Amino acid sequence: MFFFDIDGTIKPYNRNISISTRNTIKRLKELGNIIFLATGRRYNEIKFLMKELDIENAVCAGGATVVINNNIEKEEFFAKDKLKNILYECKKYNIIIVSVSNEKCYTTYKGIKLLPYIFLMKILSKTRFFKIGSVNGIALNSYMNIKVVDEKTFLEKSTQKLIFYNYRHIKKVQSIKEYTIYNNVFCSSVEFEFKEKGIEYIRNKYNVHLDNIVVFGDGLNDISMFEYAKNTIAMGNACEEIKQRASFITKKSNKDGIEYACKYFNWI
Repeated sequence: MFFFDIDGTIKPYNRNISISTRNTIKRLKELGNIIFLATGRRYNEIKFLMKELDIENAVCAGGATVVINNNIEKEEFFAKDKLKNILYECKKYNIIIVSVSNEKCYTTYKGIKLLPYIFLMKILSKTRFFKIGSVNGIALNSYMNIKVVDEKTFLEKSTQKLIFYNYRHIKKVQSIKEYTIYNNVFCSSVEFEFKEKGIEYIRNKYNVHLDNIVVFGDGLNDISMFEYAKNTIAMGNACEEIKQRASFITKKSNKDGIEYACKYFNWI
């Protein structure tokens, strides 16, 4: 079983997926291997990519969602009590909080201060500096069309990611200390980072030995699955934290790194 991160791994930042990567995935499948995407993206954000690459399985939302044969088998969300604490602290420090559900975004904020951020998002989404949202423009729209709801409705939403605007005091929010805070040009965000739990669920379901698991990744949200697996392939463009945990470092994602590693180990 092969688990591939998307951004910076299968898909180089600001570039299309290479022909060599597409052919490598196709060849791996032809040889009887099972392919999974392993990403921080929500399922609705990667459906188009799964169809494009003819991949039917995925560990999404940083491990919170497991998809097998295009069916959701397992999902986890932020607990209501935890969301309530985060929302309370954000109000205390005047931080605009937006929850990312399966297909939509929600906020309890009713003012106009959110509008400049949305406008900036629209502008930056057309540049190479944009790294929030989705790997395609369709799901990206959900990050720009944010619905205002009351607190009760906000807490009842199936939330797998939180985005913070006007986040100058974000470090004061104690209820998100357990998460990695990702800072962007105009916002911060937290999301689940336990891809290894999704892999463990799949291993147990199919009774697969850990030696038969291969993971590819490049970023901080891949650390947990790199510490979990034995066969860990870091892209040449990976962060140092990933390279230090890798059993093998391949070429960069935009230099046919996936094909190189798979040929090196005679997987194709």
